[in-house]
Amino acid sequence: MKKVLATATALMLVAGVASVASAADLKLNGELRVRAWHQDLDLPDTESFMDQRLRVGGNFAIAEGVSATFRVDVSESNWGAEGGNEFGAGRMPADGINWDRAHVDLTKNGVHVRAGQQYVGLGLGQTVNSQDTGVSVDVGAFSAFWLLDDDNKSTLVVAGDDVVTDHADSYLFGANYGIKGESYTSNIFVAGQTDTEDDDVVTAGESVYMIGADVVMNIDAIKLQAELGLFGGDASDTNDAVGTQLFVDASTAASETMTIGGQFYYAAGTDKADETTYTMLGNDFGGWDALNDLGTDLHNEANSTGRPFSVIDANAGVIGARLYLNAKTSEALDLGASVAYMTPEEDAATVTLVDSAVYYAVSMKYALMANTSLQAQMQYADIDTDEVGAADSELRVGAGLFVTF
Repeated sequence: MKKVLATATALMLVAGVASVASAADLKLNGELRVRAWHQDLDLPDTESFMDQRLRVGGNFAIAEGVSATFRVDVSESNWGAEGGNEFGAGRMPADGINWDRAHVDLTKNGVHVRAGQQYVGLGLGQTVNSQDTGVSVDVGAFSAFWLLDDDNKSTLVVAGDDVVTDHADSYLFGANYGIKGESYTSNIFVAGQTDTEDDDVVTAGESVYMIGADVVMNIDAIKLQAELGLFGGDASDTNDAVGTQLFVDASTAASETMTIGGQFYYAAGTDKADETTYTMLGNDFGGWDALNDLGTDLHNEANSTGRPFSVIDANAGVIGARLYLNAKTSEALDLGASVAYMTPEEDAATVTLVDSAVYYAVSMKYALMANTSLQAQMQYADIDTDEVGAADSELRVGAGLFVTF
């Protein structure tokens, strides 16, 4: 009954929200997507499934300098998820609703404050990113945020034979300073991620910090992008947090309709048992599937291979390169292709048994009608590994119909 009431309430709010336009200016936007997936990950069974999502967002301009924003995902589910219930397989699950944005924005005298459920991200690769409740502030080129990632006030934890309350909260916080020049933009950012420790239970004791910098510049016909990140602190009560990573991208327009580019990746690994490698901070709501990014809306989703710095193994690091091509063959059709070669930076057998991996990707995006696109992407990974029984190839295919409004 609670699920039915939640569904009805959400639909009434989304459908009837325009009725308050007399009290506040309202702008709506959104997207409806229907997607199909196929995965052959060198396992006994392959996976083929479909899903859909209706996303609706809105912004209320309440008064000068005052606004409220929301975003809700409705019917976010695999097709047939409720198969066999009394309504039949065609019904979406009652809990397929996610309110992922709800915040108020105040702007006065050049100061912008945002409070509530929001998304924050730092770095070209969203090296720090999270969607959580908290507060963020922007003043000119400077911005800062504080998010409560996990409120454990009432969490019950079993410690031996006793059940006790864990009062340890988890926080994500950071700051960014942006610099703009005539032909470049740059950011310097710092962030921290903590999981405090309570006296009566053993918790993670995480206290990790990072500093990073990125730059985007144009040098004649070449567009250059780069980002450097350094991590340190305590991963837990027993392990140190470590991490050094570098990403460089250089691209150029080979013609009016074609762009070619190359990327270099480096991330230090470790073979020390008391060290844990970090490649990002936050809950990674935004993700970064850079090895398969060809401009579609399919690469950073169900078929994602993950962040490039940890694609081999958690503590292995990487040394690798990628070549990519994007071509606009007509006003309606965009094509893309890429190939990447990655090896572990730390190849000790205690860290990884993968010697190398090659990642291939091809994509298509077709403007079917106004605000409507048909997209498809295929990804294949050829993995050279010594691990017995491990997958040495992975095939991922995705296709989708996307309507924006």
